[in-house]
Order: sequence, then C-alpha cells, then structure tokens
Amino acid sequence: MAEFALPGCRLAPAGARIQRERYARLAASVTSAGRAPLVLTVSFGADLDERLLEETLAIERECCPFLALEHDRAARRLVVRVADPALDVALDALAEALAPPATLRA
Repeated sequence: MAEFALPGCRLAPAGARIQRERYARLAASVTSAGRAPLVLTVSFGADLDERLLEETLAIERECCPFLALEHDRAARRLVVRVADPALDVALDALAEALAPPATLRA
C-alpha cells in the first residue's frame, strides 16, 4: 500500500502505520466505493469486522476532526465528507487505503 497520510492528520508516524494496517484489513470487506467532490462512500460485505471499523473510525474522529464520518451499520455503509475543498485529497487517501488488494480487483 502507498504511504497513507491525510493532510491535517494528528497521528504520529507509529499511529499512522497502525491505522494503515486497520484500513488494509477493512479493505478485504469492501464491495464498492464511490467518490464525488467532498464525499467518499464505501460499502462493505457481510464479512465486515464491525468492531475493527468502529475502532478505526474512533481513531479518525480523534486525529482528523475535519472528517465527517457517518457509519450506517445496518446498510454496512460508510460515508466520509469534508467541508473544505482543500481537504478533498484526504478522501482520495482514504479511498486508496480502503481499496482491495490488486490481486482481488478484477
């Protein structure tokens, strides 16, 4: 996976590495992802580790308060928004972090 760094993120390098690993594990459950300006929508399959996602989101809320994170547990959908267009690149980084490994993409 490419270096994962969100502009404005407060995580120290070691914390960022661990968060990157969480996202890599979550990526295995991603069924679809969509990008629009200022919005990333990610859908997960039935194999989603809800506890892992909640832990990951709790950390994001602490280190990246500029991200608006909406998790619909019943729909297994995550919507991430930014209000500032200058931070839209953070959504690209998250989309990349949640992309399934190349071997799983067809």
